[in-house]
Amino acid sequence: LSGAHTIGKARCATFSSRLMGVQPDSTIQTEYLTSLQQLCTQGFVINNDTLAPLDLVTPAAFDNQYYANLRSGEGLLKTDQVLYSNGTETTRELVEFYNQHQSKFFENFKKSMIKMGNIKPLTGTSGEIRRNCRSINSHSSA
Repeated sequence: LSGAHTIGKARCATFSSRLMGVQPDSTIQTEYLTSLQQLCTQGFVINNDTLAPLDLVTPAAFDNQYYANLRSGEGLLKTDQVLYSNGTETTRELVEFYNQHQSKFFENFKKSMIKMGNIKPLTGTSGEIRRNCRSINSHSSA
């Protein structure tokens, strides 16, 4: 499902930690790093609300370019780039495979979306709607 990141945009706040500091993320291709730094900064300050395309090459097309981007160090999100740069042999092989076989990517993506859509959500007292998707709601005792 990570291949869904072949389309859409992300706020600089979601990946700015990869761009700055004494040692920027070494898995980002140098020219891409420079372009992201220019896009996301105003002077020396990060503009967290600026949007960057998840796929620099074909930002409005749902295709397998995402996998080529990972191979060339142009994955915008760290969670994506590690699939290739720091991933296991299995994840690297999947990136290579989907990069070469767009029709298989489409077929397997469709199956994965259907599978995810069939997951039964927790309801009532068994689940909760998060106020912030990144963290579990805090429950205070009354």
